[in-house]
Amino acid sequence: MENQLLLCIARRELRDDQRAELRRLANQPLDFDYLFSKAQAHGLLPLLQKHLTQSASDILPGHFLSRLKRETVANSQNMLHLAGRQLTLCKLFAENNILIAIFKGALLSQMAYGEIALRAAGDIDALIAPQDFDRGRQLLESLGYEMNPKLTPRSLESHLNHHCELQFMRDEWFTIVDLHWALAPKSFVFKLETDEVMSRLQSVEIAGAKIKTLATEDLILYLSMHGAKHLWRGLEWISSLGELIRAAESIAWPAVIERAAKAHATRMLALGLHLAERVSEVDIPGEVLTTIDRDGSMKKLSGEILTNIFDEPRYAESTETNLYNLKIMDRKRDALISALRAIFVPTFTDWQTLNLPPSLHSLYYAYRPLRLSKVYSVALWRKLGSRGATYS
Repeated sequence: MENQLLLCIARRELRDDQRAELRRLANQPLDFDYLFSKAQAHGLLPLLQKHLTQSASDILPGHFLSRLKRETVANSQNMLHLAGRQLTLCKLFAENNILIAIFKGALLSQMAYGEIALRAAGDIDALIAPQDFDRGRQLLESLGYEMNPKLTPRSLESHLNHHCELQFMRDEWFTIVDLHWALAPKSFVFKLETDEVMSRLQSVEIAGAKIKTLATEDLILYLSMHGAKHLWRGLEWISSLGELIRAAESIAWPAVIERAAKAHATRMLALGLHLAERVSEVDIPGEVLTTIDRDGSMKKLSGEILTNIFDEPRYAESTETNLYNLKIMDRKRDALISALRAIFVPTFTDWQTLNLPPSLHSLYYAYRPLRLSKVYSVALWRKLGSRGATYS
C-alpha cells in the first residue's frame, strides 16, 4: 500500500482521479515509518509532503505531517542555499571567461517541477571543458572550496584521464561542488562529448538570474544514462525525467535519437523513456520508442525494474553489474570495456588504501584487481556463509 502511494505522488501535479486514489490510499492502515524512510531513500519527501497536504491532510496523523513539514522546510532552506552558491559560482566563472553549465539539483527541480524545492539535493553539479579544469579549480579554491579527497599530482592526472568529476567542499563540508569535465567515467561507456554539449547550452531562470544548463535533448539523454548507470534505484530520477519531458515546450526527438546512437546509449535512452512513460504517464511519441527499442527488451526491463524498485538495494557484485551492463549497453564490447576498466583503472579507494611514491604510481593498475579480488572473495564467502546458516 505504501509503495502504491509513493508511485501515485511521484509527479508534479495530480489529476482529480489521482487525488481520489491518493486519498483512498492515505485512508488505509499505513506504516508511516516505512513510508517516510522509503520516500526519503527515493528522493520523494518534498513531493510526498506537497501532495498529501493538498489532498489528504485531514485524514492523516498530525505527527506524520509535522515530520514531513520539518524535513521539507529544511530541504527548502538547503536548496535556497545551494541556489545562492551556484549563482556566485556562475558569476565568478563568467567574469573569468570560463563557460560553466549547472545541471541536476535545484536547476532540474525548477525545469521539471516549476519549484526549486521539490527535489532533494546535497550538492552543485557543474560541467566545464576539460582544458578549463586547472583554472576552475583555482577559482573554487578562491571561494574557500577544497578538493576532497586531496590527490597527489600523479593521482590527479590519472583521475582526470579516466574519471569525470571531483568533489570540492567548504563550510565544514556543508556545501559541495561536483566539478565535472565529462558526463560519465571511462569505466562506463557513454560518448556524449563535453565540447558538443557545451556548444548547445540553454539558459534557465532560477532565483531571478539566468544560468546556463544542458539543452533539453542532451539532458534527457544524460538523465537516462545516469539512471541506467545507477540501476534506476531512485524513483525520483524517473519522475524528474518524466516531468522534464512534460514541461518542455518542444523536444527535437530526432536529435535525441541521433545523439543517443552516437553516444552508444540508445538502449539506455529507451529504458529511461519507458520508465518515464510508466511512472509519469508522459506522452512519448510512439515512433520514438519503436525506433530505439525495436525488440521491446527495454520495455520488458523497465517492468522488471519497477517491480523491484522498493526492494532493499543489494551489494552490486561485479558479475551482476556486468550482466546488467550487457542488457543496457548498445554493444557487447562496450560492456566488456566497462568491465575491464572497472577492474584495472585505480580509484580513490586504491590511492587511500595503499600509499605508493609517485615513481611507482603505475603499480596501482596491478594493485586494484588484487584488492578487488579480496573484496569480492570476502563478500562471496559471507554470502555463502549466510546461506549455510539459513539452510542449517
